[in-house]
Amino acid sequence: TRGKGAWLTDRALELLSGRAPGQPQPVEVNLVMTDTTLLPAAFGGQAPVDDCATIPGWGVVPGTHARQWVADLLNQPRAADGGPDADAFVWLRRLFTDPTGRDLVALDSVRRRFHGGLRHFLDLRDPTCRVPWCDAPAIQADHTTPVHAGGPTSAGNGAGLCQRHNLVKEEPGWHVSVQSTGLDGTGPHDLRITTPTGHAYDSTSPPILGEGWTPRIPERDDWVPDDPSTWIDDWSDHYDDFEAAIHDDAWAA
Repeated sequence: TRGKGAWLTDRALELLSGRAPGQPQPVEVNLVMTDTTLLPAAFGGQAPVDDCATIPGWGVVPGTHARQWVADLLNQPRAADGGPDADAFVWLRRLFTDPTGRDLVALDSVRRRFHGGLRHFLDLRDPTCRVPWCDAPAIQADHTTPVHAGGPTSAGNGAGLCQRHNLVKEEPGWHVSVQSTGLDGTGPHDLRITTPTGHAYDSTSPPILGEGWTPRIPERDDWVPDDPSTWIDDWSDHYDDFEAAIHDDAWAA
């Protein structure tokens, strides 16, 4: 029932990924929820008011569906017992937030590169590029302070960026610094990005369960140039400056 091209594609993927013939392609789906959503019975038996879970990269799902998916995977028989799946597993990974529940501060997990639990942490904290106005997926984990300048491979010094802005960041005139690590309970992870024109922009990590999880009213100091006298209420002017700085640098030219 399948065409020759489909078989050739599957075989090529097996060879490129190092899998044995017939071995399933590993797929990981992250399902993020609070402890009260996952185990309401442990908290008086009542589902929380915010009974929902998030699939990063997809969106929000009802808590009842999330619990059922986990239960089905935990309860299904393995292939050795006559079940359909020998390689489907549920892994529970603890995500630690600050006392307000808004900001992700740690994950169950020291290297030059962002691997393992630390990379998972950055993927969950920074699903999209941390550069303002860029909604591209964060496909690269970047050292805010480079390793050659003494920057550690840590959650506080790490940031998710798209490839374009990761390259732009290394051009002359661009400076990025960590204003808040997000690990001390005083607020979310925050970066300050300074463009070659001297303007500065703050980049704050989003709530772990998505926009609006704990509403925060933006303050005037969230987006300010280094010189407050040049403040402009129209953010589009700042966006134009940001893009102009990118297009004017040597790499973009």
